[in-house]
Amino acid sequence: MRICIVTPYWQEPRSLLERCIASVAAQHVACDHLLVADGAPQDWIDAAPVRHLQLDRNHADYGNAARGIGALLAAGEGYEAVGFLDADNRIDPDHVALCLAATAEQPDAPDVVVARRRIELPCGTPVAVDEEPGLVDTNCLFLLPGAFPVIARWALIPPPLAAVGDRVFHAALGAAGCRMAHTARASVTYVSQWASHYAASGSPVPADARALDVEPIAGWVAGLSPEERRALDHRVGAHIVLG
Repeated sequence: MRICIVTPYWQEPRSLLERCIASVAAQHVACDHLLVADGAPQDWIDAAPVRHLQLDRNHADYGNAARGIGALLAAGEGYEAVGFLDADNRIDPDHVALCLAATAEQPDAPDVVVARRRIELPCGTPVAVDEEPGLVDTNCLFLLPGAFPVIARWALIPPPLAAVGDRVFHAALGAAGCRMAHTARASVTYVSQWASHYAASGSPVPADARALDVEPIAGWVAGLSPEERRALDHRVGAHIVLG
């Protein structure tokens, strides 16, 4: 089975990229790794045991366009499964094996496997929080051929919704009727710089911690005319509701 893991990157330090590459290379089930430079290619990657696709500019959309281009390329080249891994995260050596095992446990063949994740801070401190309803992190997605027609939605997410692209894409998968399976245990390590995760762990919140303000995004959606809203739903493949 031909499997591809897609990693969009921009200006991440080499050490993080090397850790990401090593975690894919260590998979018990062989897979190819496609790195997509979103406008800031690092030349050393050309000599690494990966494929390296270079886009000519940064799209400032949290990697959505680069992720979609890489995944669509993989699907078009005949890969039978496409997973995602952001440059600052990593996967356990049995991540792909767990995703494949989850497909065998379903009575009907799934179109998507949702891997479980653990969250930690950059310093390694674990964070124990419940997942938000409707949120399936990008790194947890393992797409099978039935979900391939939805891949292009990544690149079609408009800029005002870019920050919640994972929620939009998950909604598009659901609206497309994709059957979903879940892995038995966590195999994705999500390294978080979100302020809410620092607070949940009891750690001091750095000044540069990330925060998501949904209100402006919801306000943009609410301000669309009926025709604009119809066009948005058609474009992203789902009816988006943000509180």
